[in-house]
Amino acid sequence: MTRKFLLFAFLCSTFIGSAQGHAPSPEPDAAVYAARRAKLLALLPSGAIAVLNAALEAGANVVYRPDSSFWYMTGMPETQAIALLVPGAPMGHRYSLFVQPKNWEREQWTGSRAGTKLATSKYGADVAYANDEFPKQMLELMRDASSLWFYDGGDSKFRDTVTATWARRTNNSTTALPIYNLAPTIAEMRLYKDPTEVALLRHAVELSVQAHLAALPLAQPGNGEWTLRGAMVGACLSGAAARMAYPPIVGSGENSVVLHYDAANQVLKNGAMIVNDTACEYGMYAADVTRSYPVGGHFSAEQTAIYNIVLAAQRAGEVKSVPGARMHEIYDATAEVIVDGLLKLGIMQGDKAEIMAKRGFRTFYPHGSSHWIGLDVHDAGSYEQARIVKDAPPHLRNYAPAMAQLKTGMAYTIEPGIYIAENTPGVDPKWWNIGVRVEDDYLVTDKGVECLSCKLPRDIATLEKLIRDHSSK
Repeated sequence: MTRKFLLFAFLCSTFIGSAQGHAPSPEPDAAVYAARRAKLLALLPSGAIAVLNAALEAGANVVYRPDSSFWYMTGMPETQAIALLVPGAPMGHRYSLFVQPKNWEREQWTGSRAGTKLATSKYGADVAYANDEFPKQMLELMRDASSLWFYDGGDSKFRDTVTATWARRTNNSTTALPIYNLAPTIAEMRLYKDPTEVALLRHAVELSVQAHLAALPLAQPGNGEWTLRGAMVGACLSGAAARMAYPPIVGSGENSVVLHYDAANQVLKNGAMIVNDTACEYGMYAADVTRSYPVGGHFSAEQTAIYNIVLAAQRAGEVKSVPGARMHEIYDATAEVIVDGLLKLGIMQGDKAEIMAKRGFRTFYPHGSSHWIGLDVHDAGSYEQARIVKDAPPHLRNYAPAMAQLKTGMAYTIEPGIYIAENTPGVDPKWWNIGVRVEDDYLVTDKGVECLSCKLPRDIATLEKLIRDHSSK
């Protein structure tokens, strides 16, 4: 065996190993989707028929992303697809897929289509049709149905078509047959992540941690907010993320107090606080991670004081994060710590009990502490609106949609923050333009609650070191 061949083999193995480390996300096995559909069918009443529609095609120069709920039930990534489920039908006739037909003239421009053949062999449909056959087939399949369960994918034109077809079906009925929105049912299913979902979510979080680590050394005077954003987008995409989980938020100085700032066009000024809320999407699953730190890596006394309150608030929320706890308990714990801290610093004044009762802290902490994560960064799933829950505490009845209890399979964030805008009345200017948010991702397991993203440092000493070590080179 020649040295040249050995070198070639070594290079090939190195490349393959590298590619495997950054491979595109694997598609979940067809059995995963089949199990989800079986669960959905079991939830529907006798005589039901269910129709699910994919999202509308994205506009020009925008990459199409499948509708989360449609993809969750089918795995079909294409636009203009329709799924029809008939729980009472004989086996082999319960799941129909309607897809765009094969057409090379179109596919040459937009990519290969599954067509009816792959709709059955790859995506598990019992039977598949071209999507223009849907009105005819639906009318036939709904002939004996007594209720319609419907997910429109945000397509009002499609919704009108289906409801009109259903109306024709019920013309001869003495009473109007019901139509139900299927979205809440699917949302409840999505709330509990299965092992396949957990693996993809973990990878999305791991990629996001690496992206933040790539950005920290770049928090130097003279760089731009865009410098950090670009490094993180590059880290996510080179890690085989299809896209970012949401538009990156990298705000410094006066921009650090803007919750959804996305311009990223400010030059970094030494000592300015940065709120960096950026994460990757991998295999359709979204992470959500935030770190806050000063340009140049030296926390001022004021920045340290605010940061320590926020970090203590997050840790108080973590203490409350146990299986069976209600979501509002996490929020209440974070708010208590923030109010105590701001009162102690003199940034807030007044009676604590009154501030808590009236939510008077929302000038500085205007958002909730937690939301679900999964196929969407603010994922589907009931928060059990407190206003309709009889045992909701008085201060929650008209405020927090947070009566849901933590159960195995749920994934969520804890993300307290403090934002002190310039010219805030009654606040010493030394506190102005300090924004701090610390956000991590959590998973409820059989053994308790696990922080998925806490490998990313959040203590001041380590954050300073990661930034300052680079500046000294």
